[in-house]
Amino acid sequence: MADLQLIETTHPNPSARAEFDHLVGINANKEALVEQLALVLAPGRAEAWRKKHHPQGLPLLDRLGRTAPLVLLSGEVGCGKTALARSVGTPLSELLDQKVTLYETPSDVRGSGMVGDLSRRITASFEQARRRTQRGVGLLLIDEADDLATERAQEQAHHEDRAGVNALIKEIDGLARGQGARLAVILITNRAEVIDPAVHRRASLHLTFGRPEAAARRAVFAALLGSAVSPSDLARLVQASEQPVPYSFSDLVERLGRRVLMAGLRRDVPAGVELVLEMLGEVEPTPLLKGAHDGA
Repeated sequence: MADLQLIETTHPNPSARAEFDHLVGINANKEALVEQLALVLAPGRAEAWRKKHHPQGLPLLDRLGRTAPLVLLSGEVGCGKTALARSVGTPLSELLDQKVTLYETPSDVRGSGMVGDLSRRITASFEQARRRTQRGVGLLLIDEADDLATERAQEQAHHEDRAGVNALIKEIDGLARGQGARLAVILITNRAEVIDPAVHRRASLHLTFGRPEAAARRAVFAALLGSAVSPSDLARLVQASEQPVPYSFSDLVERLGRRVLMAGLRRDVPAGVELVLEMLGEVEPTPLLKGAHDGA
């Protein structure tokens, strides 16, 4: 088995804080993710709250406190899942007032395809993350999780895939029992429907990410153009960006934003509302994933 090396990032750091702040239109998901990670990784905060407000005990907290440290992020491509997972360590670190280390599995986490390779590499990922998380807390990020956690009952599921899911569940259960470091797992997928039900059941939080509706698009345009843009101009941009196939966040921030910036520089004109409207007419929304629907 080839050596597996996790990609490590220490939080807090300025670039992650900037990336987290620039994720507009998904504030509810941002807040929910930080709060849930804080609950499972620093249970002392919730216990202090319980003692203050519920000195006789609170069954609700007892029940939720035993959930697995697993979060599932799913939804459309380009809607902020991975960017949020990679940057959430900084606001979490600030909230907990301690170092948070993010470990990201490499793109070749499945290995060579040899018998037993997948399950060994999943186990190695968890062991490495636990070993490297000594002080503070850790987050293990597994992107494209449908490659590792495909439902075992599917007809096309190979024996190797089933073994990989079993290894993943075993490691998650070990973390839930408090084995090793304070480590939470973030699984990211574009296809939540193929994730094994046993993995779904263990997730303490499942956040879905859709393409931005009117209010979220308004927030995106306001963030791109700054405070000088008027409410009426924002309304024009929101209406102009209404499409049968919705724009994704990355369509608006990356593709449209880059066109506006380059056109402004090339023409030596301000990056104002009229230029945004013009460039918007040249940017087609990214096609929806198969089976997705408007606003999904």
